[in-house]
Amino acid sequence: MAKRNIGALLFNSKVVSVFLAVLLWVYVVGVRGPDTTKSVEAQVIAVNVPQGYVLAGPLPTVTVTLGGPMNTLWNVTGGYVTPTVDLRGRSEGSFIASVQAQVAGLTGVTVEAVAPKEVNVQLERLETITVPVHAEVSGTLPAGLVLGTLRVEPVSIEVSGPSSLVSQVREAALAVALDKLGTTAGGNLTVAGDVVAYDALGNSVVGVLLSPRSAVAILPILDTATLKTIPVIPTITGHPMSGYAIASSSCTPAIVMVTGTAAALGQVQAISTIAVDVSGGSGILTKQVDLVLPLGVSLVSGSKAVSCRVVIEQVVVLAIPDVQIEVRGAGAGWKVSLGTPSASVLISGTTSSVMALKSSQIKVYVDVSQPPLADGSYSVSVDGLTQGVVSATATPSSVVADVQKGS
Repeated sequence: MAKRNIGALLFNSKVVSVFLAVLLWVYVVGVRGPDTTKSVEAQVIAVNVPQGYVLAGPLPTVTVTLGGPMNTLWNVTGGYVTPTVDLRGRSEGSFIASVQAQVAGLTGVTVEAVAPKEVNVQLERLETITVPVHAEVSGTLPAGLVLGTLRVEPVSIEVSGPSSLVSQVREAALAVALDKLGTTAGGNLTVAGDVVAYDALGNSVVGVLLSPRSAVAILPILDTATLKTIPVIPTITGHPMSGYAIASSSCTPAIVMVTGTAAALGQVQAISTIAVDVSGGSGILTKQVDLVLPLGVSLVSGSKAVSCRVVIEQVVVLAIPDVQIEVRGAGAGWKVSLGTPSASVLISGTTSSVMALKSSQIKVYVDVSQPPLADGSYSVSVDGLTQGVVSATATPSSVVADVQKGS
């Protein structure tokens, strides 16, 4: 009897163990789910990049197949996977590298496969340059307002990256859209934003690192009531080479826009430059000089420096005979008769100015509204001359005039 009880007890223990094992299996399967696979995509990253080198472009995306419990894999994304290529010991050039993948934070999950197993890698030397920053302005301001000389800070930035890309960069720009500034009035506006690198043709260059990445443009917004457009007049000093004279002089820009108070602007008719010295010069002289701005007047835009061009030519002499003498200054009803009706004119000046003169444009006259000379004659003057004429003399230099004023 005792033996049967012991056997029944053992039998019951085995049954219970099996039953518990089944329950445990059901529990584990219910929690983990059956084993399965799942494929995710992730971008390859480079590790152990040699110092002084950088990738020429981003590495591709690969497909990583994972194996593990279904209940773990069902919500797994590429963020759990890190595909890498090891560049230890590599140097500049293009080569094929094997891709290795690791899984982080997933118990029981393994990497089953990576496709493709190899990727192409382009390794280049790291280069850093400094380029200027300017504002790329577009749009217009409301009527009655104009943009003054804007300022960008910083004035330059560093560009780093693969040498093939960095060598293309010539400048960086901050985009400023005037028509998106909202309601504006006179004063300074500040616009901040990211800068973009550009090549010599104005195309953006991507794949480089900019430091700093952003810039600030300070925009002076001016009321047109405080503006005036005036010419630029070059100041010339010194004497050209003997036998030569100044044929013409000009500045670029020829006109500038200035701002200031109404009182200050009312006194300004032209802006002069720092003196351009032509001592002993001949031919064409071009010099960069600054504008001389009156007190209370400033430029709206552009630089104070202008380019002045002075043309110096050889002096020649032109004789024009028998030019009829005109009478000027006579009142209504006056009768004037001249003792000598014509004069000869001797003109000296630069080659281009003298050769351009026409005899018809040269006028010789006496002004009878002016007092006569001591001997009772009137001075003969020459008119119709142009820039580049050094001197013009008439022979005779004075004539007798019989002036009878009407009653």
